[in-house]
Amino acid sequence: MPDVPVVDFHSHILPHMDDGSASLEMSLAMLRTSRSAGVDIMVSTSHYYKRKEEIDAFLERRTKRLEELLPCLDSTCCGVVPGAEVAFYFGMDEDPRLDGLCVGDTRAILVEMPFQSWGTYEINTLSSLCYDRRLTVILAHYERFAESQKDNRLYEEVLELPLYVQINAGSLTGGWHSRQWLKMFKNGSAHILGSDCHNMESRPPDLDRGREVIRKKLGEDVLHRVDRSAAALLLGLKPGRGDK
Repeated sequence: MPDVPVVDFHSHILPHMDDGSASLEMSLAMLRTSRSAGVDIMVSTSHYYKRKEEIDAFLERRTKRLEELLPCLDSTCCGVVPGAEVAFYFGMDEDPRLDGLCVGDTRAILVEMPFQSWGTYEINTLSSLCYDRRLTVILAHYERFAESQKDNRLYEEVLELPLYVQINAGSLTGGWHSRQWLKMFKNGSAHILGSDCHNMESRPPDLDRGREVIRKKLGEDVLHRVDRSAAALLLGLKPGRGDK
């Protein structure tokens, strides 16, 4: 199999940006821990909340934090690609500045859905982002919505849209629900793995643990598919969906 980079597609590593890293030193520790565990690239997906901040102000803050962090990186650190974890908001599909929150220079955008029952408005907005705005939508930590979407048929129907599903590595390492998320990776309805790390204590980088579960339970081919999908998204491509 050809080598592809190992990508952590969901992290909060920029210092003083959100409820993630609280210092430059913590950011570097997170990056070095991940690099030592085999991760090549971390996508920095700081929280974006429309109710708190306009997009231009967020991007200005993010640029300052990147300028603080990037000169300190060395060979012991992962590479960093800027992005955002965009909390769903009313009218986001019509927001002309939304593209600025995409990952790197791509059209891929990580969207955090509401933690209450989704309705037709939410689904129609996702559809508009995919078809009208032609964005490559990635649903952040899809598994975290399972309880709030119980008995909601739209929770499953959203997977029929041409979007991608990101699962947190920690969700694969324990609990009976982990089998459900592994099944999604096996059948190709989950595509991307992220640590969703926030610090070095309560929510440390743990992508390697999730990857090891996939390797042991599902095999190298499935793990390589996950790696290929993340690498393709970083290149601005749309990886295949489904079980192939």
